[in-house]
Amino acid sequence: MGMCVSAAALTAVPLSAAEAKVAVFACVPEWASLAKAIGGDAVEVTLASSALENPEGIKPTPALIADLQKADLIVCTGAGLEEGWLDQMLDRAANPKVTAGAPGHFLASSFVKLQEDHHGGAKEKGHLHGEGNPHIQGDPRNVQKVAAQLAKRLSAIDAANKAVYAENAKTFIRDLDKLTKDLAKKAAPLKGVHIAVQHEHSLYLLEWLGIEAAATVEPEPGIPPGPQHLTKIIDSVAKQKMKFVVHAAYEDPSPSKFVGEKSGIPLVKLPFTVGGTPEAKDFFGFYEDSVTRLLDGLSGRERS
Repeated sequence: MGMCVSAAALTAVPLSAAEAKVAVFACVPEWASLAKAIGGDAVEVTLASSALENPEGIKPTPALIADLQKADLIVCTGAGLEEGWLDQMLDRAANPKVTAGAPGHFLASSFVKLQEDHHGGAKEKGHLHGEGNPHIQGDPRNVQKVAAQLAKRLSAIDAANKAVYAENAKTFIRDLDKLTKDLAKKAAPLKGVHIAVQHEHSLYLLEWLGIEAAATVEPEPGIPPGPQHLTKIIDSVAKQKMKFVVHAAYEDPSPSKFVGEKSGIPLVKLPFTVGGTPEAKDFFGFYEDSVTRLLDGLSGRERS
């Protein structure tokens, strides 16, 4: 009986400042993965969305707001990606540690050069981004830059573990740099290849590998294409010598599947982010699986 009481008492003892973990709220899977890689055992990460959800359409919930209230650091993309839901959750959470301008407010897009969306039209018509395309995780060179900055930010918030964050970032960047070089060689046959994309979700990935997105199945992001537009895409496949059509794991592939079937080219699902496919368990798996799937498409193989 005494032993049971003693054990219960032990579990009730609060962590000391040195032992307490940094509470990280990650908006999307790629930054949850990066926070775990850089933070290791010194952080506890909560993720607001899954890889199979549209990152722009997350619904605020009481549970997520409660997580924001406890957060020491939020790691999100910015560039308009989360603007439809994050700001209102931050207002309701009223946590001064993670408000805009505070050390606990980290936006990954602030540290890389954004590519322009190729779609025209007003931002309010759909999922257009006035600041640029926010899906920066497609290029591993972007992620290396973000990793270095995230280590600095974690160190500013938790100086006691500064050496841990610095070493983890150094290892992550070194290993990702090696993988990037190896994958660039493996993906050489893809350079200059023309493909169709459902949406500009993988712009950075394609530009890194030198692949040309010759047609976009959705005339405007998030808006289903009409028959006339689909016919135009299908007719252009042969003219543009498109090899395959890709869609993100979170998207309904129906329009891209229709294009592929009518034009006789393979349909390839891309993970889009960490967790989008079973193979994409972390950033390393994400890039490896993305290249593998693209090469399969080039060889005429469908990937679902």
